[in-house]
Amino acid sequence: MSSYKAHPNTVNNSIIPSNMIAQYEGNANDRPPKTPLQQQAIELFHAHQFLSCEKLSLLELSQMKLNLRQPLPKTTPRKNYLGSNTNAIEDTIAMATTYELLGDCANRAERFLCAVEYYRQAVTLVHDYHYTRSPRRTTRSSDDGVTSSWEATLRVKECQALSQTGSIIEAASILERCFPRPRLRDGQIATNDFSTLQSLMLHGHLYMLSNRASDAIVQYRFALAKNPYAIEAVEQLAVLGCADTAILELVDEAVKNFAQERISSVKKSKKGDDTMQTGNDEEDKNQDDAKDNISNELLIPVRDYVLAVTSLHRNQLHASHQHFSKLNNLFPDHPYILIQLAHIQQELGQILGSEQSYKRVRAIDPTWVEGMDKYAHLLFQLRMSRKNAFLLQQGGFLQYQYSCHGGRENSNNSMDKNNMGTCGVELELGQLCADLLDAEDKRPEPWVCLSLYHLAREDHEKSIAFVDKAISLDQQHAFAHYLRGSILLSSHRPDHAVVSFFRANDLQRDIPSYEGLVESYLAANKFKEAICTAKEAISQAPRDARATTLVGLALAQAPPNQQGAGEGKDRAKRALKKAMDIDPGAPRPLFALVDIYASEGNFETCVKLLQDGMDGTGATKESSRTSSTSSHTNTWVKEHG
Repeated sequence: MSSYKAHPNTVNNSIIPSNMIAQYEGNANDRPPKTPLQQQAIELFHAHQFLSCEKLSLLELSQMKLNLRQPLPKTTPRKNYLGSNTNAIEDTIAMATTYELLGDCANRAERFLCAVEYYRQAVTLVHDYHYTRSPRRTTRSSDDGVTSSWEATLRVKECQALSQTGSIIEAASILERCFPRPRLRDGQIATNDFSTLQSLMLHGHLYMLSNRASDAIVQYRFALAKNPYAIEAVEQLAVLGCADTAILELVDEAVKNFAQERISSVKKSKKGDDTMQTGNDEEDKNQDDAKDNISNELLIPVRDYVLAVTSLHRNQLHASHQHFSKLNNLFPDHPYILIQLAHIQQELGQILGSEQSYKRVRAIDPTWVEGMDKYAHLLFQLRMSRKNAFLLQQGGFLQYQYSCHGGRENSNNSMDKNNMGTCGVELELGQLCADLLDAEDKRPEPWVCLSLYHLAREDHEKSIAFVDKAISLDQQHAFAHYLRGSILLSSHRPDHAVVSFFRANDLQRDIPSYEGLVESYLAANKFKEAICTAKEAISQAPRDARATTLVGLALAQAPPNQQGAGEGKDRAKRALKKAMDIDPGAPRPLFALVDIYASEGNFETCVKLLQDGMDGTGATKESSRTSSTSSHTNTWVKEHG
């Protein structure tokens, strides 16, 4: 986790992974020897000269086809030619290497349909070649399964290209057919002999895109069993709702197997050493101790990461914050850990800490794009808070809005846009947009950032256009759907906002998406749906004050005939008080509770609640449990003096 990925344009052989360099290497039992022209084409491919490689491979393919069309010797019967002339068989299978090279070149040029056709040509040749040579295959009933590791590699490349064309179901079905999973005697499912980490991860990803969660879990579990450091598999299992104990068991078993393999390799390397023949018992004991040390050394960061990710996706933000903070101490200046820490701090309301974490990521890697759209949202929130502070200082009245998404009302009549630092935040947001677009304009984050920039300038038409652009680039980007729902809700289009919030919640079941859904339902006068959604939010995060607040807001605004068992106001008060017990510094449940008492004419209680909120003395017995009790007040004071 402390290492960084090499730049994709790096062509130094010492940096390119060994499997990339050896993917075309000959194998007596798998791949045929390469022709001199294929050797040159492979060198061009490794040098990223894809057009030259493609042209050279087409010349080789043309020459091979010409040789196969030459007439047979008169002394050799045609029916025995393939069996007696091994050169013809080798020429036929050698064409598969050329087709694979052509498919790789087309894939790099993003001509995915062309790449699929080349890969299928190669698969046909390789499958028939190994099928005829396999003594176990007497019939063609098992024709669908892969016959070699070479064919398995080609199938994975074919399915990757297919997925790029949008044929997700077709790609998943090909992998199912080509990598059948045998059942053991105890009824458990085992992996295919030719399955690799790449094929398992691709299969799981295709299942997730097809909404086949249970099948995706199986594939990711197999992938994690093959390599305990498959961090993406850990994240996807956490997203799919797997318990941390189940993931940790997989990691423990995989690491122990990994340690055993390392010790076995050490034994093999010392097997021929005559000086190591004495003291075998002591050596075995030392090797067992070494196995335990290796396991413990490898498990420490992986276990912490598993706990951090699983608690994050269960909306246990405080626990996740602790685990990511520990990882940050172990691996300082790691941008991915810092960006996750910044997201959690932003969700917890620790605005200043979150801003500092984002700035550290920018200082470490100015071209970092992943997750920076939420930094843009943080800058947008700071801009709006400073704007509201200026209104208050000018003697204006600012009505608290329950919505997290603001409103479209124009409040610039008494406000100079260049005051209170709003211009500085807006310039910083614009600079962030420019940097992200320069770094990577094919990802959704820069366009989400640009949408927020125009939203800060109150240009909703451009804002919705840019967020639609982000969604078109990646329909699985949850925050883009969330932002689209926020814009639609602030534009008084709650029915349309529900669709976007529902999609965001389907991709990532976090509290902000639930907040958007509840607020949209309330704005559309769909109170029953709002109450049900708020209760679902509590089931996802029972100890989150925001989820409990949603129940109070939904019950408080619902009419009496849609409040379930009745006594909606009293139930709303209890829910809001519980939210204040969980997070005494949160303003949202406080103002909602004040409004309820104000509607009942109980103004003394309103004054007491507001005074306690200003003084910070309204904390209950749980106020000493967490250091985030006064984080909201401290943030406001530091930001606005």
